[in-house]
Amino acid sequence: MRRRAALAALSALVLAGSLAACSKNTGTGDGGGNEHHSEQTSAIATDPKDSMGPAAAVKGATTGGTFHYLEESDFEHLDPQRTYIVDAMAVEHLFVRTLTMFKETGDGKVTLVGDLAKTPGKDVKGDCRQWRFTLKSGLRYEDGSPITAADVAYGVARSFSPDMSEGPTYIQSWLTGSDDYNATYKGPYNGGAKVPPGVTVDGDDTITFTFKQPQCDMPFAASMGVTAPVPAAKDTGTKYDLRPFASGPYKIDKYLKGTSLTLVRNKYWDAKTDAVRHAYYDTFVATFGDSDVQQTQRMMASNGDDANATMYENVPAALLPKVLGDPAVKKRMIQGLSPFVSYLAINTQRVTDLKVRQALNYAMDRGAYLQARGGTITGEPATAILSPLTIGYQKYDPYPGGTHGDVAKAKELLGGKKPKLVYAYRNDSKNQPLAAVVKNALERAGFQIVLRPIDKASYYDQIGAKNNPYDLYLNTWGFDWPSAATVLPPLFNGKQIQPKGNKDYSYLNVDDVNAAIATNSAMHADKAAPEWAKLDKTIMTKYAPVVPIIATSNVTLSGTKCKNVVLSHVIGTPVFYNAYLAR
Repeated sequence: MRRRAALAALSALVLAGSLAACSKNTGTGDGGGNEHHSEQTSAIATDPKDSMGPAAAVKGATTGGTFHYLEESDFEHLDPQRTYIVDAMAVEHLFVRTLTMFKETGDGKVTLVGDLAKTPGKDVKGDCRQWRFTLKSGLRYEDGSPITAADVAYGVARSFSPDMSEGPTYIQSWLTGSDDYNATYKGPYNGGAKVPPGVTVDGDDTITFTFKQPQCDMPFAASMGVTAPVPAAKDTGTKYDLRPFASGPYKIDKYLKGTSLTLVRNKYWDAKTDAVRHAYYDTFVATFGDSDVQQTQRMMASNGDDANATMYENVPAALLPKVLGDPAVKKRMIQGLSPFVSYLAINTQRVTDLKVRQALNYAMDRGAYLQARGGTITGEPATAILSPLTIGYQKYDPYPGGTHGDVAKAKELLGGKKPKLVYAYRNDSKNQPLAAVVKNALERAGFQIVLRPIDKASYYDQIGAKNNPYDLYLNTWGFDWPSAATVLPPLFNGKQIQPKGNKDYSYLNVDDVNAAIATNSAMHADKAAPEWAKLDKTIMTKYAPVVPIIATSNVTLSGTKCKNVVLSHVIGTPVFYNAYLAR
């Protein structure tokens, strides 16, 4: 339970005692899905001892070697203030530090600790409006210069720039009290101060954030790249994307955009200041270009450098039988439930009849959808908006149709009508077969589905336009930290709808949901959790603006010598800060 003054006093604060989560790297069971769950706990560790290093040694770990990482496409951004995609987040853990960080060991326990900060923050007045972070001593950049509170403030300041808009904006919006956070202050590139409004710096080690409204999730938000320190003298604006200045155990040695990224040790990183990371391998090399099929084939063979590698893409459906059928390969799977839920967004501006939206929920064939993805190992049917990994998650089924849907009930709701709906989808090899599954499932119930492929590079821009000409489209959303406060507000707060760039893809804008979002957002996490779960159910039963399809699972592979790669239940992808290479 979270109490008002807990962050300043308690040694460990358990926010959620029993969440459904999947074990990592098991390689056990029948491979049929996520039926084997381990208990997950989420906690904030506020005893300074919990946030100090060094991190506990990984049993059996050895040092040395080159860790290889395979991905089809390059990272969108490496600038921490611009990073909002999980692949880059995972790699940035190696060379970027933030005020706080989630510690994950793969056993289902997720603990928020101070990273740069001595603790995950102090609620100064006990009302969540003012948060103070004191930096640890001995923090150094890659050139040996000290990391200061002013550098953290400058990192936050530069995130206000319109040129840095790709990253998360929670802290910026909280500081200004507005979603239009950079309407007046646009950061240091546009004549603004190096310390943003609402932030104060005291000496070299103390930074305080003062918010207009209570923001009880600040310790979580502080784990994101917005709080990464950036020395002003090293800032190169948008070019910083190509060479961020390292504060973690590794630094960038070479970055060939679209080809490879090489990290080497940062000799000035002090393990005594780090409660999370190790630096077991000497070098980290990411290479880009191979498809999911090629990556899987390389991991299955595990020859040469590939024995020391991990792939990013999920194993494609066509190769899953081979992976699951080979015990030696199967035991190298990195598999488990992720924080993401895939759902069919219904454009409520165009599909205004509630019965039609309810019929879509009854008609969906989740079993066929999972089969097209490769079977139940790739996810589990979802009937709620929130992931089972979310604090306070409650399972419910407002439109019980079983795994394959209830066609008769859908037809009953349609009452003989045959609505013609346009389904837009990303035009790539992964989504083409899924579009066919959606079309077949809905047409069984009498819908007429017109497929509209969209180039994958512009997909989210198009469906994020308020006046888009589509009725249905697929989206996958995961929390930014294990709270519904990072799911339901961006997806269903109608007050945030703009002409372009929306995340409320259903364009739901109703007063009771908007009001509940505002109320819940101001609550402490323990009180808010059941209210968010209640709102999830209200949204689905009263408005049915989406069709939840599956809670997704990760299914990737490592080479034979690549050890202790842990699937993160926070960012939903493998993380490497405690990995090592068998000698």
